[in-house]
Amino acid sequence: MKTKPKTPYQRLMEQFCQWANECTHRGRVDMWRYPKDKLGERWTLGDLWERTAAAEQLGYDVQLSANKDGLLVQYVKKLPKRPWNI
Repeated sequence: MKTKPKTPYQRLMEQFCQWANECTHRGRVDMWRYPKDKLGERWTLGDLWERTAAAEQLGYDVQLSANKDGLLVQYVKKLPKRPWNI
């Protein structure tokens, strides 16, 4: 049985769904953790700057979050560029 060709609307809808999925489900990678009791001992802001600059070149943003155990530094995939036809 022959399948129907996709309409321009269906192709646009698939492209939009893929883009929206990439925006919603961005990849996260743990970079490192700062234990709360050892803040300031192991890593300096210079080290954080170097890793953030490297993340920028690799297409990631850096997210810093605080919890009861200390600080968590994560790489978060940058938002994809919006296709022009969406």
